[in-house]
Amino acid sequence: MVSKKLIVTNKSGFHVRPAGVLARAAENCNSKVEILYKYNIVNAKSLLNILSASIAKGDEIELRCIGPEEEEDMEKLLEVIAHLE
Repeated sequence: MVSKKLIVTNKSGFHVRPAGVLARAAENCNSKVEILYKYNIVNAKSLLNILSASIAKGDEIELRCIGPEEEEDMEKLLEVIAHLE
């Protein structure tokens, strides 16, 4: 398992468009991908789960990848998150 804490910096948090981009990227990962937010574990491969978490700009999250390609998947997802609008 690899994990990384980060602050959500895109201007509107994980609303529909950025949540969709993240969910699609996570779906392409071979690892189990989770977001830990306010003591909740969110399945990052599910758009609805991400939206229901109500993650806003400035919130701290922990991104977690568990699986055979976890390092590569984490790098891909961090790149996606860094470029969300």
